[in-house]
Amino acid sequence: MEYAIGQAAKAADMTASTLRYYEQEGLIVAKRHENGRRYFDQEDVNWLKFIHHMRSTDMPIADLARYVKLRRQKVEGSQQELLLIMKKHERHLIEKMAHYQSNLDLVRYKISMYEHELKDRDTDLFELFKERRCATVAEGTDAGVAGGVVAGEGGEPSIRGAEL
Repeated sequence: MEYAIGQAAKAADMTASTLRYYEQEGLIVAKRHENGRRYFDQEDVNWLKFIHHMRSTDMPIADLARYVKLRRQKVEGSQQELLLIMKKHERHLIEKMAHYQSNLDLVRYKISMYEHELKDRDTDLFELFKERRCATVAEGTDAGVAGGVVAGEGGEPSIRGAEL
């Protein structure tokens, strides 16, 4: 199957301008029709997907370019250097994952802290409600709600439990 530049880019989850940039950097070589239009085959799309994955995990363009050059040369011993490039990137990903794990641990700690505070607050409010209700019932002014209207100083109405 042949892909036009936009189709290949979409299949590899990138923009056509990104694909052109990768072509400019030598990471991919487009085939061309007689009229000069670029086209890509399935192997090219698979390679673009690989490039996309490497870039999305912050592999530097220079490392990718070196990787591409070595792959194209197929010189004896290049496998060792290809392996070293991948191992270097693996170390980078491990460090990045540890950094993200540390950040995730912090976020989870904060979530736990807020959930605990809200749980304690809800419990405290419920306990306060029960105390106020019991006091109101004991005074004979049960209004059936958190507070109640009772006679205050000088016979003026006073609302109990209003701070709830």
